[in-house]
Amino acid sequence: MTQTTLLTSHKGVDLHAATAVRVMQRRLEGGEALAALHRCEMHTYWGEGDGRRVADLLEIGRFYNPNKHHYGHFETDAAGATWLDGAAVAGGQLAPVWPGRPMASDIDLPGDGLADGLLGGPVPDGHVAVDMAAFPLGEPGPILTGVLWRLILADDGRAPERLADRLAVTRSGEQGLLVNPHLHGWLVAVRRS
Repeated sequence: MTQTTLLTSHKGVDLHAATAVRVMQRRLEGGEALAALHRCEMHTYWGEGDGRRVADLLEIGRFYNPNKHHYGHFETDAAGATWLDGAAVAGGQLAPVWPGRPMASDIDLPGDGLADGLLGGPVPDGHVAVDMAAFPLGEPGPILTGVLWRLILADDGRAPERLADRLAVTRSGEQGLLVNPHLHGWLVAVRRS
């Protein structure tokens, strides 16, 4: 079964990410290791979804606004279960090939650089990126809509996945900001430069 993902990122300043990174750096334990935060809206479906193609989604303002977004269309062959099946969605691993092969975009980036281009560029030297895909639990529709966050962390010997979890997943007033574990599932991938 083919998994199709549409990622959109802001052309200008993403105020959600810009505000969140400041709060995380100044108020959360471990925030000093957070160098940058980037965000994409993601829309994923499997097989035929609801019958609309990515070209159809790009015509709908809910998914993409050409005045403020860049987009990337990705596809991969998803073996077995989808995220909707609920298996290991509380911090499980994103597939190494996720989001898949770049199929189309409004920006011209070579090969596999499209996902990085939408998420702030390549991982800087001395840093590690943790990609965190967050999506609503129990989503009944054929298109799973969520947020893909990229946390750029100093590669300072701390376990990046644990630090990203502490910064992103809200478990108390002093821990986490981006993901509500009562409402969201999330999957992660560590990306090195």
